[in-house]
Amino acid sequence: MNKPLFFYGWILLGVLWFVFAFNLGFPAYGGPVINNAMADAIGFSRAPLGLITTVYIIMSGLPGPLVAMAVRRFGSRPTLVVGSLLNVIGALYMATIAKTATDAYIGFGFIIGGGVCTGAAIASQTVLSRWFVRQRATAISILYSSGAIGGYVATKHVLPQVMQSTGNWRSAWWVIVALSAIAGLLALVFVRERPEDVGQLADNGAEVAAANRAARPKPSFISDSAWEFRDVVRTPSYWLIVGALLGGSSAFTFFLGHGIAMLKDLGHAPTVGYGALATMTWTGLIAKALIVVFGNRFDPRYLWVFFMLLFGASMILIVHADTQRDVDLLATCLGMGFGGGVVCLMTVIGNYYGLKAFALLSGIAIAINTTTSAVAPYIAGSLFDRGYPYSGTCYFIAAWSFLGAVMLLLVRRPVSLTQPVPA
Repeated sequence: MNKPLFFYGWILLGVLWFVFAFNLGFPAYGGPVINNAMADAIGFSRAPLGLITTVYIIMSGLPGPLVAMAVRRFGSRPTLVVGSLLNVIGALYMATIAKTATDAYIGFGFIIGGGVCTGAAIASQTVLSRWFVRQRATAISILYSSGAIGGYVATKHVLPQVMQSTGNWRSAWWVIVALSAIAGLLALVFVRERPEDVGQLADNGAEVAAANRAARPKPSFISDSAWEFRDVVRTPSYWLIVGALLGGSSAFTFFLGHGIAMLKDLGHAPTVGYGALATMTWTGLIAKALIVVFGNRFDPRYLWVFFMLLFGASMILIVHADTQRDVDLLATCLGMGFGGGVVCLMTVIGNYYGLKAFALLSGIAIAINTTTSAVAPYIAGSLFDRGYPYSGTCYFIAAWSFLGAVMLLLVRRPVSLTQPVPA
């Protein structure tokens, strides 16, 4: 097979970049902007505002195993199209029908949450992994940058300006309708499951030279054993690793649910909260760059400790974020914490336990963090409506985040009791 002049994988990556940005970046980061405007217009309290985020976070994570099964059985292209359609339906519901908080639970929480889970990360990274082998890390990194960049554009420019120009929060949902429809069309027309479908090979036919495959000593923090799932879940280290991120995850979901409202209570205009969300997106890219530079030289667990400290600092800073500088600083801490914490969680699990059980181990970690942290916005809103200020919730989450940093320092790299097998 002759090498083609142009590798279709790069076209596919570009297409999936926009699909990811439209199906995840805009709804995930833009949703809180629109929902806060909706809450102001309709007049529901903070508990429902938090519950909207709670339902969305759960639905954007828990169906992951089902989505993975759909990708395996039907392929990435139809899965991405279905996810796009769910986003279109949910955004249409919000733009035309939604009048109460219950409607927001249905439209944004259940339908769009399910659409984000179905139409973005799982299917996109699965198909890219077939097209890119030697350049897989580069391809996946480029893909994930789209969520942050899409979220920045959504929160900093497009959605606030649309709502301001029309004077109606519903108009922003029409933007989501259009972009998710475009994402579905892009996936339908351009996504190809495998290089062989268009007469090409992964990495454009390039083969890994034997010299590049020569055995070299692995860093001590990368396991030489392929752990069995049943052995991993019996080790305390795994549960410490999974639990370490819970405080940080709760900080992130708390801000999505109440950050804009809390900043308004402190005297800031809504646009300041929108800007904080935008800052969170691009500072997350800085955290990923730090992992790329240092994560292969040092155990990423220690980088993760730093990110957990940033989570805790953000929750302390927000209590008295009276100036723009305070807002920028807390958004930077929160953005870097989330941008780095989730990546470190996945990396540490892979490093410590190998790749044999990685999919299931990471799925459990995501499910636990998603469901647990999703409760934070609802609890914070309920306490606020009962007369308890946000500050108590913030200090609790800060302490929880600092405890996560301590847990990571206490974790010891696990040693397999079985015969080492290359991962």
